[in-house]
Amino acid sequence: MWVLHNTEESLEVAVGGRFQLNSVGLIRRLAALDQGIAVLPAEIVAEDVAQGRLRRVLPDWEGPPTPVYAMTETRLLPAKTQRFIEFLKERLGVHTHA
Repeated sequence: MWVLHNTEESLEVAVGGRFQLNSVGLIRRLAALDQGIAVLPAEIVAEDVAQGRLRRVLPDWEGPPTPVYAMTETRLLPAKTQRFIEFLKERLGVHTHA
């Protein structure tokens, strides 16, 4: 089941197929090989779209947000790790939960 939304409504769409995967990379690869369609974050497929390997088929619709987690051993982070997390937040529009 896919949940898609636009600026006005949300829809649940029943989907089926030969594959059920939990690997974003493999889903992306199969879609690029003309093995079906996928709901993937724009940031992940930007290069494939730019190179013509993938194209957006429902431009007015989006899937649910994709959670991103940065797990660390301690709250005291090295400066380079903190900068990387800040980069991710800026690049992906991530909201922080402490």
